[in-house]
Order: sequence, then C-alpha cells, then structure tokens
Amino acid sequence: MNFLIISKYFYPQNRIASFRINAFAKYIRNAGHSVTVIAEGDHDMDTEWNGCKVSYVKNKIITESYLRDKIKRRKRWTVRRITASLLNRIFLDYNLFWGFRVFKKANKLFKENRYDVVLSSYMPISPHLAALNLQLAGHKFFWIADMRDEMSKHPYFSKKYKSAYIAIYERLFLKNADLVLSVSKPILDDFRKMHSSSNYLEVRNGYDYEEVYDVNFQSKFTMGYIGQFYDKIKPDNWFHAFSELISEGRIPKDSIIKIIGNNMKIKIPDNIINNVFEIESVPHDEAIRISTTEVDVLVMIHPLGRKGVYSGKIFDYLATNKPILALYDPDDVVGDLLRETRAGFTVKESDIEGIKSMILKCYSIWKNREVLPRDWNKIKQCRRFNQTKILLDYLSEHLPNQ
Repeated sequence: MNFLIISKYFYPQNRIASFRINAFAKYIRNAGHSVTVIAEGDHDMDTEWNGCKVSYVKNKIITESYLRDKIKRRKRWTVRRITASLLNRIFLDYNLFWGFRVFKKANKLFKENRYDVVLSSYMPISPHLAALNLQLAGHKFFWIADMRDEMSKHPYFSKKYKSAYIAIYERLFLKNADLVLSVSKPILDDFRKMHSSSNYLEVRNGYDYEEVYDVNFQSKFTMGYIGQFYDKIKPDNWFHAFSELISEGRIPKDSIIKIIGNNMKIKIPDNIINNVFEIESVPHDEAIRISTTEVDVLVMIHPLGRKGVYSGKIFDYLATNKPILALYDPDDVVGDLLRETRAGFTVKESDIEGIKSMILKCYSIWKNREVLPRDWNKIKQCRRFNQTKILLDYLSEHLPNQ
C-alpha cells in the first residue's frame, strides 16, 4: 500500500508526538509499504528518512523550533508569539495557514501518485483539515484520523465557547474518517459517544529501544523526572512530600531529585534546594541513558480529572527496569498498566501522605538493592513495533485487496 502521513510533529523534533509518527512511518515502511510524510520543518524541503519520503513544510507564522527556543529563554512577548496567540484565540489553531500550505503540497503529491491510505495526526487540527480537504477535492483514499488527545473534552478547551467550537471540527473528522485511532480506551469511548458509527482502534504510544534488564543503583538515593512541567502538571506535592521526609530524617539528607528537560519555573522548598538538580533538555537517546543509569526511581505526574491519559513517558520508563512512581489516579489507565506489568506504584497526586509512603517504598527498594518482578511479556507488547502492528493487522483485514 501507498501511505501518506500528515503530521505537525516528526523527526527530528524531540517530542513524544514526533516519536509516535516516527514509529508509524518507520514500521509501516519496514513492513514493505511505501510511505510519504508531510510535516513541519524549519525550511521547505524534500528529503528521505529511513526509506520514507519526507516533505517538510515551513510554518511561516511560527516554527516549532522558534517557539521552543523562546519558551526556553522565557521570551514571551515577541511579534510571532503574539500573532500565534491571537490566531489560537480566534481559530483555536495558529497552524491553519501552515495547514493550507500542507494541503497544497498533499494535493500536488496526489496528482503525481496514488495514495491508498492517508494518516493524519491531531493535535493541532490542521493535519486533519488537510486530509478532509483532500477528500473534498475528490481524492479517494482510506482516511485514518489519529487522535493522540481528546478534542472537545480536552482541558485546554474547557471554556464553553472553545469546547463548542472545537466540537464542530471533531464531528466532521469523526464522521468522515474511515478509522479513528487514539492512545487509550477511555478517550476512544468519549469519541464513540459523539459519533457511534465510526470505526475505532486503540494504538498506544510505546518505547523503541531494547529492554534494559541489568539494574544499577546510585550511591545516593535518586529520583528522576524527564520532561516538561506545564499547566496543572507540577512537582509541588512531590517536592512537599520529599521535603517532609528529609526533615523527618526518614530518607537520607543527601537524597537527590533530577529534573531533565523542563523549561517551566518551579518552586523548590528551601530545605531541599540543594537536593534538586535541573538539567536542560537532551536528545531522546540521552534521556533514555539517564533514566537507565543515573536514577533509581522514575516519577510521572498527572492530577485527577482527565481519564485515559498515559503520558508517553510511561512506556519509555517501562523498559528501564527502574521502579516507576506515578502520581496519578490509581483507578485510571496508568494504575492499571503498572499493576499489570508490576513495574511500579500509583498514588493520587493530591495525597501528600500517600506520596510520602510510596517514596519510602521506593527508598526501601533502593536501600535493599531490590528489583521489581516486572512482567516483561506484557511490557514488550508496548514496543512501538507491536503497537504499529495492531494498525497494520487491522488494515490487512479491512483492506485485503490493497
């Protein structure tokens, strides 16, 4: 089959969203199919990556690399950022003009090639709009709408006018797509409530490196968090619990917290200011190396409210053989996954005493040089290769003549 993938995020961007699309492209190509990707780039450019044709289309309003640089340098008010913010307020997507350029590029490619499958990935909405416009232009293909996140149910669209506005797009996409993907069953169930006649398939995120079975222990008890803090995802309660344990003498005073890749300003309690180390963003391979060799516990944080949110980092964490401490809803998908794989512990992000108890459990594992009895067979199902195979098996069954 001939695949066209449309996504804002793709190699070399250092983001979970990019890693998902990278895996789709790589493993669909490795399965013997032809793959073309249209993605955002710093320049308009046609190239190749892992046997896939890639067309980078520049976002002339603001590129992802420009935005991340300004966030890192905490330069909030630039002309481009103000313009993007205004477009977001009006259209809920500052990428719409980029999306129009993507449609023009895709339309040109369709005139040169026949694509059997178009896979577009949200968010933002622009890739789906490009795919929808290709349909309206008369091109025939099997459309896969990849929904990494919720749409109208997403907290970002919590204001009623935003939720109602984005729901118009949501219904259009669900109605016209031949297959809707998302990363978890709860998110897919919400989409089903909005449009029950669509076809839905759960394809989770995953990890894309060899499992690490050997375990090393740091000389000082070390907890690590890899990634950004943003909105309500903050380390405040984790720091509070850690701070109290230090003050109470229940964990060593030289215990360490490493934060890797966060650009948001964080508040650190005075008594642990010398225990917390902030490290700048690193390439994904280096983040994996740090997680397997420089920490004893891997932490992830999400407050109560949203259902079905795994966070892509959990899958990278799974294959490290280090205990995972998830400050999450124990009754949601992360809690279920950690229980099934025996890879860690879950506690409510708001439960300070519960967090302290779980930190102590992780400290005991470090102190006694223990290794959790992971279920590696279940963990290996989370390899990105195996998750992409779920999609390819579906297509093989439903598009047998392609």
